[in-house]
Amino acid sequence: MLKKLTLLLAVVFLMASISKAQWTNQGAWPNDTFKGQNHSMAVDPDGKVWVGWWGPAVKHVVAPGDTLKKNVYLIYVFNPNGTQASFSPIWRFVTSTYTDTLLTTNRGMRLNKDGNILFLTGSSPTPNYMYMVNYKTGQALKRVQLKYTAAAPAVATTPGIIFVAPVVPSATGASPMEMYDQNFTLIGNALTSTVGFSRSFEVSKDGNTIYWAGYTNGKVFVYNRATEFDSFTRKDSMMIGVDSESMTWHPKTNHLWISGGSNNDKPDHPFTPNTWYAYDFNQKKVVDSLKWTFTVPNATAERPRALAFSPDGNTAYIGCFGGSGYPLVQKLTKSGSDVKPLDEIPTGYALSQNYPNPFNPTTLIKFSIPEEGLVTLKVYNTVGQEVATLVNEFKTRGTYEVDFNASNLASGVYMYTLYTSKTTLSKKMLLIK
Repeated sequence: MLKKLTLLLAVVFLMASISKAQWTNQGAWPNDTFKGQNHSMAVDPDGKVWVGWWGPAVKHVVAPGDTLKKNVYLIYVFNPNGTQASFSPIWRFVTSTYTDTLLTTNRGMRLNKDGNILFLTGSSPTPNYMYMVNYKTGQALKRVQLKYTAAAPAVATTPGIIFVAPVVPSATGASPMEMYDQNFTLIGNALTSTVGFSRSFEVSKDGNTIYWAGYTNGKVFVYNRATEFDSFTRKDSMMIGVDSESMTWHPKTNHLWISGGSNNDKPDHPFTPNTWYAYDFNQKKVVDSLKWTFTVPNATAERPRALAFSPDGNTAYIGCFGGSGYPLVQKLTKSGSDVKPLDEIPTGYALSQNYPNPFNPTTLIKFSIPEEGLVTLKVYNTVGQEVATLVNEFKTRGTYEVDFNASNLASGVYMYTLYTSKTTLSKKMLLIK
């Protein structure tokens, strides 16, 4: 009776982990011509993708008749179909009180509570500014000068508080994490000082929890306060071993997506390089992941610096920093393949022969993993080209079955390979049409 109850509980647990979709990397977006170092990104309510490019542009982007002789830095804005918005690229903000040419690199970008874009510039030769940019027109609405070079800001959407923190904290403690209201009026300090070199952090919707991702800290620090009238104190740490350079909330699931580090990190790094992980606070664990596709295999320079989701959450845009020859953006979409758990207890890593085999056009592939971890199942043709990604996500211990539909492929022999942190397994299958 106890054995049956244990098995029933195991089945219930596995059923709760059914994943009906996974992320599929579509490659460079909007095309291969846009290359460079992506330092920040946001997606506005219309689905336009805002990209802060690190490198300076050549002078030909300057309007005819302009006497500017220096290179400028760009903000690209792409429509969901990949075309550029009518006001893209942005290289200058013009208002009735100031004209600011982007002569210094972008430092961070975030979607504001009203859909407008918060954009931060670096220092020298111009001051450190935070701008509020109209997402429909690309025009600056307001700006505020910051005390330091700041990381990507974070927004507590319910009260509308904007949190700003330094990339590198001052040794003298003169660079606290600050809070601004929607008029860019300084409210006060959230933290008197921060710990570690940081490019991105996040806050809860109510503004009472800070998730500080100093990627030199090897973890995410969690700061809490009881109410807006109380002080923040560090209560906890999460994602131990992570060296995060970008972090953002998913618009639908409320999972916090955190980048896991790069190939520059220490060899015993527990997270897969250039992979973003979704943390579920209800389950207190990672429940999903997506990955940058290396343009140069395991290139140490490609660092996971930017992530933003479409308003419906079904499309992810990611960017890396560290080389001008890399795609500026890669696009990932949710695919609809079912990954079904089976009531079989795994005894080790296993990849079964597909059934039926030969097949036309669908077949089932079964695999087992004896411990929780990131699982990837890919299909390749005879020359080693990837033709399908069937699984690419964290799975709990168990046995799973995937339905592979090859209706868009030609007859022939294909290889399917299971990748985990502990092993790689492969088998061949035959498609006959």
